[in-house]
Amino acid sequence: MSAKHFPHLFSEGQIGNFEIKNRIVMLPMARQFQGFNGEVTQKTIDYYAERAKGGVGLIILGSTRVFPPGHQFYTPASLNIGDDRYLPGHCDLVQAIHAYGAKVAIQFGHIGGQTVHLSVAASDVQQFFCDGTAYCKPRPITRDEIYDMFEQFGQGALKAQTAGYDMVEIHAAHGYLLSGFLSPKLNLRTDEFGGSLENRTSIIVKLIQQIKRMVGDDFPVGVRISADDFIEGSIDLGESPKVARILEEAGADVISVSAGSHETQHLSNDIMRMDEDFKRPLFEAVKKELNIPIIVGGGYRNPDRADKIVADGVADFLGMARSFLADPEWPRKARQGRVEDIRRCVSCGECLYQKGGKFTWPHGCSVNAVFAREREWTQLEPASEKKKVMVIGGGPAGMEVARIASLRGHAVTLYDRGKELGGQLLLAAAPPGKRRLLWIRDYLATQLEKQGVKVNLGVDVTPEMIDREGPDAVVLATGAIPKEPDFIDTSDQRVVSSWDILGGQVKPVAQKVVVIGGNMLGCEVAEFMADQGNLVSVIKMRPGADMAEDCEPTNRRGLLESLQECRVSLLSGFKVEGLTGDGVKVVQRDSGEERTLEAETIVLALGATPERSLVDILKNEEIEFHPIGDCRQPNNIRQAIYEGALVGRQL
Repeated sequence: MSAKHFPHLFSEGQIGNFEIKNRIVMLPMARQFQGFNGEVTQKTIDYYAERAKGGVGLIILGSTRVFPPGHQFYTPASLNIGDDRYLPGHCDLVQAIHAYGAKVAIQFGHIGGQTVHLSVAASDVQQFFCDGTAYCKPRPITRDEIYDMFEQFGQGALKAQTAGYDMVEIHAAHGYLLSGFLSPKLNLRTDEFGGSLENRTSIIVKLIQQIKRMVGDDFPVGVRISADDFIEGSIDLGESPKVARILEEAGADVISVSAGSHETQHLSNDIMRMDEDFKRPLFEAVKKELNIPIIVGGGYRNPDRADKIVADGVADFLGMARSFLADPEWPRKARQGRVEDIRRCVSCGECLYQKGGKFTWPHGCSVNAVFAREREWTQLEPASEKKKVMVIGGGPAGMEVARIASLRGHAVTLYDRGKELGGQLLLAAAPPGKRRLLWIRDYLATQLEKQGVKVNLGVDVTPEMIDREGPDAVVLATGAIPKEPDFIDTSDQRVVSSWDILGGQVKPVAQKVVVIGGNMLGCEVAEFMADQGNLVSVIKMRPGADMAEDCEPTNRRGLLESLQECRVSLLSGFKVEGLTGDGVKVVQRDSGEERTLEAETIVLALGATPERSLVDILKNEEIEFHPIGDCRQPNNIRQAIYEGALVGRQL
């Protein structure tokens, strides 16, 4: 049966000797929920099985270690298949994925010099994270260690074949160990693995050959490469298509085309402000050099864009990563034409890092609270007692709790004082490059309408109204209000809130503007105003703090680059003394130097405080109530969605 919707995306494909039911690939990610020693856990199985159940054609497990415990390159930081003790778990995982008709590959790799610990790399060239943080300078891997790695990869492939995997993929992208050999910037070797393009590629050629010797020519081997590192002197389109052709000649069955490294991860990860299709020229350049199929991964979120790149012959398979965290059922919904029901990834990066590049724990997704809780939360239990539920607040927390409670059988009515649903999402989506945040609102609003949730807009709920409605439970998602400082006169007509700017109540044009507050909100409102022709300065007052430090690192990189392009002046380490007739008086904390920043508009971006008026009243009433989201404690979208999902299950 052919797919009525997006027919190219849902046609059968082939890699090597196996067929794939559609052209959709779940790309490898460092989200594997492995055990302490790198073993497959039940959480690993639940996570991948849910994606297989959602209709994906091929799943590629993230970079898995092939080095056994005791080996100098062994690390428990990801899944391991380097010893027979790991095989039972991998067998269970493969069978769970195969049960839903999906194929599964396993990726082998080594992080190389992109770590804070001493490691090995092609050469002793220091690498950096995208926020400028330096990794530990690596030592050059020796020839003996390289040839030992060939053996370990071959043995790992044999174990993968034994466990039932359909394919092995070699990770040679993103600045990792093997990618470093391809890079003229990172590979300064003078032996047979350095110098010419053929020499720099030979380490991967030999790995392909070793794996084929161990498992036979009929067991497919893929390679993932970066078409462009976006770093001067490193991998670019001048060589990457030639690399792909050399790998095909060596026996590779498929090439997965990506881009970037940790240093340019804001481009590798396709941050929120990037167009879905911006990597298309990279894919086209590699594709035209090859006869074998290619998998492309470029931040695709929408089925129409995904189908087109396959239809145009630019890609044989469309790879997605975080889209599967946001919605495991993306393929099934697309195939059925239920595009409005897809919970699209907004590229916020919250699943990847917290500030400082540290991995987030526990794992989470801003738009899908079920991610990492598959066993506990995938199936909603019907409510044992059907309740009349009153939800006050139409932001992400309020909409999510209404959605979940309604699905469980409660009679839900939602109230919001605004003219449309969204709450602070409407403000957060206003700056340049943030429109994707409205995808969250659109998805939730659509689900509420389909589920018959009563939505009352333009209503300011009072205690008397709650008494008249007589609900069994009240959920307060009333959000927050802007925090006001005590160190300046906020009655001055020049002083406005960042919320007033983003909400369109105040529209300065061609003015000198000073933003007080250099967190993510302050920097985004500065970009917003600079984009409208204003001359903007931002003051970060907290000592030792970085601009937009509360922003996830990859999106922060894009924000700061845009501020530089917009010529926004960023001032750190200043104390605001007060207002003058000309603007804002500040003092440099280290030197004591006093300055006056000229300003016709002064914007406050100092965070938020909970709006708790109803919370304080209901605490003294005999009624079940639950404060969630910013009215409990101001936080981010991820926390708001989580709290809504949690309370919706508790009602």
